[in-house]
Amino acid sequence: MDSVQLTAEERVARANRVTWLSVWVNTVLTIAKFVAGLLGRSSAMVADAAHSASDFATDFAVLIGMRLAGKPQDCDHPYGHGKYETLAAAVVGVALCGVGLAIAFHGAAALWAALVHGAFPARPGMVAFWAGVVSIVVKEWLYQATVRVARQTDNDALLANAWHHRSDALSSIATTVGVGAGALFGGKWALLDPLAAMGVGLVLLKIAWDIVKDAVDKLAEQGMSEAENARILELVHSVEGLSEPHHLRSRRVGNVAVIEMHFRVDPSMTVLEAHGIASRVEQALRGAFGADAIVTIHVEPWKEGTRQ
Repeated sequence: MDSVQLTAEERVARANRVTWLSVWVNTVLTIAKFVAGLLGRSSAMVADAAHSASDFATDFAVLIGMRLAGKPQDCDHPYGHGKYETLAAAVVGVALCGVGLAIAFHGAAALWAALVHGAFPARPGMVAFWAGVVSIVVKEWLYQATVRVARQTDNDALLANAWHHRSDALSSIATTVGVGAGALFGGKWALLDPLAAMGVGLVLLKIAWDIVKDAVDKLAEQGMSEAENARILELVHSVEGLSEPHHLRSRRVGNVAVIEMHFRVDPSMTVLEAHGIASRVEQALRGAFGADAIVTIHVEPWKEGTRQ
């Protein structure tokens, strides 16, 4: 679903609701998986419970980032506080990188111990398997709920946190495959767990890289996409009375679009008429990029010998 036009207060409220839902779901899920891991004699499920517990850190990073990003513009932050949202996304991405490394390392270590030293995992109980199945379903549902709100609100931090939820679902798949095979067949079948874990870890590292790279690009003032810039020029050209839009610069502060540009008007116009054209351009851009968009327009006269 595409993002919808929301006020800053509505964005924060929606993000907070789904993130607090995540906090409570993770609390129940962590306790359930930890108990199931102990009862089912599954170290893999206990480790998976620890992964669920790590989601608390990213949940609160999002809550803090949204609280700061939702503050209005002030003298010290004339462009608003939106970069706190991007910073929260970077924090979640780094945390996801750590999770991916930990899962891949844990899988490699278990595989090494089994193949080199013959230390195969103990045969787990089915309670650990069923806990894994429940975890997969619940975390995928939480991913879908979070990513839907993230897209509605155009929230990078929430989108990154959604992927952290899916990482838990993916790690639970690896754990459940290994636990299920070990519980049903025992012996070497349990090696499916560390093999799957290594694959999941690599996938998570790729996702984490994409999240962190996007956040760093935005913190480094990367411009808006070519498609967005083309949309800006299309809107400007739709306003009568101006020509030669140029010196377009655009970027985002959090989800707030910042657009600067020049265009030319008839030099015989009054200041009031030129101002009216500039105002119509600003209205068109804010209608497309949000009421909070920061638009700066510089009006110039046509060059001698040129016309619209």
